[in-house]
Amino acid sequence: MPDPTTEGYTVAIEEIEGMVRNLCAYALGEPDPLQRYADLTHQQVLFDGIVAALQRERGRALADLVVSGVPVTEAAAKTNLATVPRVRKLISLAGQTERVKAAAKSRPAPRTDKAADPAPEPPEPPQVAVTGKRMLTAAERVALGLPADGPIPRARPARRRRRAAAV
Repeated sequence: MPDPTTEGYTVAIEEIEGMVRNLCAYALGEPDPLQRYADLTHQQVLFDGIVAALQRERGRALADLVVSGVPVTEAAAKTNLATVPRVRKLISLAGQTERVKAAAKSRPAPRTDKAADPAPEPPEPPQVAVTGKRMLTAAERVALGLPADGPIPRARPARRRRRAAAV
């Protein structure tokens, strides 16, 4: 079932197949069909959890946007969500409703003009270039034993000894 909060964003089937090959290579290479089925089912449940986590992170980003002073209607238009209920749904999924309400109470209500222009068409979703590369998150860097931010420390090359010239 498609998620209405991602309406307008599309991915190519090749991108999906590439991700499945990269993320499920071990399970796809399992020779035993029953074990392969079990491994792939486990990964599907894991990816469902990743989808939910991504929705929460999108909700946190929207909450940050609204708390920073952007009206919910403007946030809906800028993010291609198109409607205020979709924005509120993602904020709610992220557990950020109270924070947004508190921020709304602390600033004055915006003036509304009855003669305002009709709502513009929602913008086209941004095109994301597929480069095959990605940035590590701070948590991933820490899990790999790297600093959470800043440059990745590089090992110094080993010093080479010069052989004594044969005289």
